[in-house]
Amino acid sequence: MPNFHTQTLKPLSYPCAYKETTFSYEAHSKRGNKLVMASMQGEHLLIRIHQKEDGNLLVKGDKVTRPTQASFLQKVLIDFRDACEAKEIYSNIEPKNFLEVKHSPYLKEIDFFAHHFDVKGEIWIEIGFGSGRHLLHQAKKNPHIQFIGLEIHKPSIEQVLKQCELQSIENILVVDYDARLFMEFLPSNVVGRIFVHFPVPWDKKPHRRVLSAAFIEEALRVLHVKGTLELRTDSPLYFEFTFVQMMQLSCADVHVKKNAELEITSKYEDRWRKMEKDIYDVILTNEMLSASISKPDTLHFDEHVDFRKIRDVFKDELLRGEGFFVHFEELFEIDEHSGLIRLSFGANERNEKCYIEIQKGKISYLPDAILATKSNRAAHTLIKEWFHGICD
Repeated sequence: MPNFHTQTLKPLSYPCAYKETTFSYEAHSKRGNKLVMASMQGEHLLIRIHQKEDGNLLVKGDKVTRPTQASFLQKVLIDFRDACEAKEIYSNIEPKNFLEVKHSPYLKEIDFFAHHFDVKGEIWIEIGFGSGRHLLHQAKKNPHIQFIGLEIHKPSIEQVLKQCELQSIENILVVDYDARLFMEFLPSNVVGRIFVHFPVPWDKKPHRRVLSAAFIEEALRVLHVKGTLELRTDSPLYFEFTFVQMMQLSCADVHVKKNAELEITSKYEDRWRKMEKDIYDVILTNEMLSASISKPDTLHFDEHVDFRKIRDVFKDELLRGEGFFVHFEELFEIDEHSGLIRLSFGANERNEKCYIEIQKGKISYLPDAILATKSNRAAHTLIKEWFHGICD
């Protein structure tokens, strides 16, 4: 992740602007951590300042609000460093070449799929596309298909976005989002194929796997009749786990292959084949039409709260409901009436990480596109009850 180390930072007078970046406020917690709100070209992100044991400062992007395209974070950190007249001890933020900061037309936020995505034809999805070899190959081979690639590893995303531009591939949309939640934003019966190639096996933590009974049910909903969900893995345990999950369906058309040859292989598959490891395929074909669903709304608050009351009683607290949780992790104070709360919430096996921003009594999520999935909606209700219990 882009970052730099410095001995000192000159205090800024907020709000202020330096070159392309606006710095809105600074917030601090009782643990000694600091956050700075920055924005550039419509991207809003938090800079995290951490004091190390040797007294020096580590300055980096906060993980929760880190933009998918690293160039935005690099430029914001460069502007912050220069505005604060930092004397660097170490830095990896200076680009080797000219830093061009612009939004990629192939990269979409989850809000786009929730509210603006217009399905005009068949869709194919690849989950965890890694280096992008398979995704790029399939997109070039099938220019009439709309491809959606899901990945959370940001360097992999940057690589595929660059290749889309270099190769003029226009039928790929990339989204940085949890695949286990993404399906809820797609209409029913519109997807032809879902590829899950060499996912992290999580052999010791199977609850963290992409494929689960709930995921398979949602995949069958979005697949059209004869559409397929395809797992390819080198993990015997993942193969067996997935096969068992599919066999628990009331009706299923499942095919299994071992060491099948594909037109294109990933770097992982090349590595496993050199090690003479077996490769397993499990292919589930959908046989039924599914009912249409409405897309989730965005969560928001109507309440007003007194930040001072929250600050005075706040503690690291974990609340649980049936199948979901809310973890209030850390409070940051901007001023007497404003602050941030870092939290995670949602389903036990998958969750959102975000902040709640309180500005003169008004509450909002940061990032603001927190969508009302079933587990998120239940957690959101619990969060509102927590505020009500403190402020009333």
